[in-house]
Amino acid sequence: MITRKLFCLCLAATMAMPLGAAMAQETFEFRLASFANDGDSFGQAQSKFAEELETRSDGRIKVSIFNNNSLGSNREAIEMATMNSVDFVVTGVSHATRYAPALDAVMLPYLWDNREDMFEALDGETGDRLDATLESQGLSIIGWWDNGFRHVSNNRQPIIQPADIQGLKLRTLPSAVQVEFFRQLGAIPTPMDFSELLPALRQGIIDGQENPPAVVYPYQIYEAQKYYSLTGHVNEPMLLLASDAAIARLPDDLKTVVDEAAASASEFQRQLNDERTEELMANIRAEMEVNEVPEETLAAFREVAVSVYEAAYAGMGPEGEAIVRAILEKRSQ
Repeated sequence: MITRKLFCLCLAATMAMPLGAAMAQETFEFRLASFANDGDSFGQAQSKFAEELETRSDGRIKVSIFNNNSLGSNREAIEMATMNSVDFVVTGVSHATRYAPALDAVMLPYLWDNREDMFEALDGETGDRLDATLESQGLSIIGWWDNGFRHVSNNRQPIIQPADIQGLKLRTLPSAVQVEFFRQLGAIPTPMDFSELLPALRQGIIDGQENPPAVVYPYQIYEAQKYYSLTGHVNEPMLLLASDAAIARLPDDLKTVVDEAAASASEFQRQLNDERTEELMANIRAEMEVNEVPEETLAAFREVAVSVYEAAYAGMGPEGEAIVRAILEKRSQ
């Protein structure tokens, strides 16, 4: 015969079990907005991120991916993240500068000599300082992804001499620094969202654009362009952004899972993008006239680039300026 005390203990345990079990099995469903498609390194990396989250969390975190700007443009996706309508966003740095002008620091033309130096900085103190500039917007940078160095394409002529870029109506990144750089080169910079680019090229609204091989081939830019000149003027890193409100919903152990999954996806993306660049360039050469830009022309472009740095500081604020000066100081050592 069960005593009253034992009965009460059993009843208490029975009542407590569903709550404990429910807490242990609590799941979190997130949404990721992206411009990418399944075939490029960004699309594959964001799928890797979602898979890693689900695996490392034992199924407690699930992510639905919305590709090809299906939830809106890059700008709209970031805005939705600030309003907690989406939880993760994959986008270019330039699209986030309106929320944190200091991010323009990494967009200065010819700032980086190579991708290794860039990621050494972004994975360290420089990246932490840039991440902090988004805190007021309720966003965090949880991954820096490789976009590759950007080159100029157009339908008029290959860029051999500095004068060849003059008068070209080019779609540029929506970054004040990039707009001013191309204006100083004599081009007519025309910022627009990536989703508008191919139609604008096909309709002749613009003469050309500037993007890395990882974009030019997978997104069929070559269908509307004839010349691809290897200017290598900037490497705009891509961002894996997280809504702070989304992360705040998670218990501490799952917050760690997000960090680990983001790091794994970032390493995967960088390696994949690096491996594919040579193949992509071969494909582009089969579709477009590709030319190396003479060193004397690149030197002239670099001189113009340095001339816009001082003017750019005002737009990126004191923290952005301090970050750039720290990068330049390290480069000079």
